[in-house]
Amino acid sequence: MAGREVVLVVEHDAELRDRMGGWLEEAGFDVLACPGPTGPDYTCVAGRGRPCPLAREADVVVVDLWLASDSVLEGTSGSDLLSYYLGSGKRVVAVAPGQDRGELFKLREDSLALVDWPPERRELAETVRALTKMPK
Repeated sequence: MAGREVVLVVEHDAELRDRMGGWLEEAGFDVLACPGPTGPDYTCVAGRGRPCPLAREADVVVVDLWLASDSVLEGTSGSDLLSYYLGSGKRVVAVAPGQDRGELFKLREDSLALVDWPPERRELAETVRALTKMPK
């Protein structure tokens, strides 16, 4: 496994998380999986201002901006996680429907790529690969 790029997949839907992880493994990446914020009172360590141990190991983070906690009053939203990962210097692939992309590219175009929801195997792998080739 030495020398392979590590991708952190942040997705609350277990089936989709496993599917995306499998696609990325088949494309030659090592994959870490995180369910993301899973309930109304759940706040991940990144949301509490602590370093995320999974993100620390990742070269690229794939985050679904439609995480379950986006619709609740407490918890860590997908947009909060996106800000955390970008602020930590991570390269990020944000998974979001085209109509919800809004101002995302203005955050840091050099470290951020977008993939339409639901993601497709080839597009996801190619987008992650393109980001891994960019300097950190």
